[in-house]
Amino acid sequence: MKGLKFSSLAIVLALIATTAFAQTQTDAVKAYNAGLEAASAENFDDAISSLTQALTIAEQLGPEGEEVKGKVENQLPTVYYKKAVSYYNAFKGSKDLEDLDTAIEAFKEAASVGEEYNDERISTRAKSVIPQLYYQASVTLYSQGELEEANEAVDKALNENANYAVAYYQKAKIFKKLNDTEDDGIIDQGIDEMLEWYDRAISVGEATNKGDIVAKSREAAHDELLAVGTQALQDGETKTAIETLNKALNYNAESADVYYRLAEAHNKAGDAAKAVANAREALNYENGGKTDKAKIYFELGYAHQTLGNKSDACDAFTNALYGSFKSPAEHKMEYELKCDSTAP
Repeated sequence: MKGLKFSSLAIVLALIATTAFAQTQTDAVKAYNAGLEAASAENFDDAISSLTQALTIAEQLGPEGEEVKGKVENQLPTVYYKKAVSYYNAFKGSKDLEDLDTAIEAFKEAASVGEEYNDERISTRAKSVIPQLYYQASVTLYSQGELEEANEAVDKALNENANYAVAYYQKAKIFKKLNDTEDDGIIDQGIDEMLEWYDRAISVGEATNKGDIVAKSREAAHDELLAVGTQALQDGETKTAIETLNKALNYNAESADVYYRLAEAHNKAGDAAKAVANAREALNYENGGKTDKAKIYFELGYAHQTLGNKSDACDAFTNALYGSFKSPAEHKMEYELKCDSTAP
C-alpha cells in the first residue's frame, strides 16, 4: 500500500510539472512579446523588465527555451541603446547637465550589455558616443565659467578616446582661460603648454582626417601668439615680441598681421632691414584695401627712412596716407623727409 501511494504521488507531481512546463513556455513568449510592445512604445524600462523576465524563464526551460533566449539576447542591447538615446534627447530639451550625466551612464550600460550579449555593433556605437557626451559636458561647463569642471569633463572624454582631436582643442581653450590671469583675453603664463594642446589637436586631427579641427587649432594658436606678441611689443618687450611673433608663423606662414607686427618690432629694435623685409611680406599677404595697408606702408616708410632711402620712404609714406595713418605720414613727408608731394 505504501508503494502504491508513493507511485500515485509521483504521477501527480509529474502531471503538475508538465502543466507548469507548458505554462512557463507560454509565459516566456508572452514576456518577450510584452517587451517588444513596450520598446515600440518607447517604454524602455518596462521593455527591459519584460525581456529580462522572458530571458530568466527561457534559461530555466533549458534546450526548449533556446529560441526565446536567443531572441531576447538579440533585442536587449538595442533596447538599452534606445533607452540611452532617449535620455540624451531629454538632455537636448532641458540642457540640464544632470540629464546629460544620466545619458552618459545609460550609454555605458548599453555598451556593457552589448558586450555581455556579444552585440559588437551596439557596444561599439555606445562606446563611441560616451566621449562625445563628456566633450559636450565640457563645452557646456566652459560656457558657464566652470573651468575646473570643464577640464575634468574633457579629460574623461580623452580617457575614453585618446584620438579625439576636438577634445585636445578644448583642452587648449580651457588652459588659456585658466591662465588669462588679467581676464583681458590674452594668456599671461604657460603659453608653451597651451601650444602643446593645440599641437596635439593638430597632429591627431591630421591622423584622423579632421581637417576642420586642424584648421581651427592652427588659427587659434596663431591668434594667441599674435595677441601675446603684440602685447609684449606694447609693453616694450621687443625681443620677446619678435620671438613670439615668429612662433605664430609656424601656424600661419602667410599672416599679414604677424608680418606687420614683426616689421613694427624690428623698427623698434633698430633693425630696419628686417623691418623692410617683414613689411613687404605683410603687403604680399594683406587682402584688404588701401586703409588696411596704410599701417604696413607706414612701417615700411619708417624703415626706409632709417636706412636713408628717401625715395623709397616717400613712396611708402604716400601709400600710408589713409585712415589714422594719414596725419603721421604727412608729417613724415613734409617735415622730416621733405618729399616732393604729400598727395595720395
